[in-house]
Amino acid sequence: MNAITVVALFFIPVCGAQEQAFEVASVKPSRPEVMERSLSRQPGARLTASNATVKMLIMLAYQVMPDQISGGPNWFESDGFDIDAKGTDPNASQGQFRKMVQSLLADRFQLKVHRSTRELSIYALMPAKNGPKLVEAKDDDAEVSMRIEGPGEMTGVKATMSMFASTLSRPLRRKVIDATGLKGNYTFRLQFVPDQNPLKPGAEGAPANEGPSIFTALQEQLGLTLKATKGPVDVLVIDHGEKPVPN
Repeated sequence: MNAITVVALFFIPVCGAQEQAFEVASVKPSRPEVMERSLSRQPGARLTASNATVKMLIMLAYQVMPDQISGGPNWFESDGFDIDAKGTDPNASQGQFRKMVQSLLADRFQLKVHRSTRELSIYALMPAKNGPKLVEAKDDDAEVSMRIEGPGEMTGVKATMSMFASTLSRPLRRKVIDATGLKGNYTFRLQFVPDQNPLKPGAEGAPANEGPSIFTALQEQLGLTLKATKGPVDVLVIDHGEKPVPN
């Protein structure tokens, strides 16, 4: 078992400011026959969920991967909830919206957490054997951005490799650090076949669908590779949680 080094043992303020909360919120256990799970932000600072787990809500609220959540009762991963929560500010930012979800977790699930650091499996983004295929961006008027356009597609506009590594963490479900040594800004597109259980670097084959895995696509399209290693990762430790009273 990996050792845990606590860097800041304290309860995290879940809402930051009381006004960053949903005006009304309905939380009910999902029907047993419902199998699919969904969780999304709708226009107007509205949260909708069908059969969503508390772990899914925590990942959304705190922007963490599954292995960055430690502790909590088993029902955090098994029990599903239907949620319809509405905010008052249609122009709420992503950060404000996440604070609202944190507030919902604290109010309805009595969630209490603190942060620590663990030595976990991560990926290091590095140049591939034949070197990177990236060309520095020259459009001074373009706005810097790094986006996930949809399943299996990522685009960078004047993006740094640090930005790219951070964004790669989402489909890979694991922290990615920039070890490319590239200091410029780059415009590029990465297209791959998404996989619910990403292949390990160097694994033979690709997902069942036609097209390259994210590991193959990185090498073929951008001249980059991912090396599995270990490194410090911020972890959210669950201290307390309760099943909500349906409303």
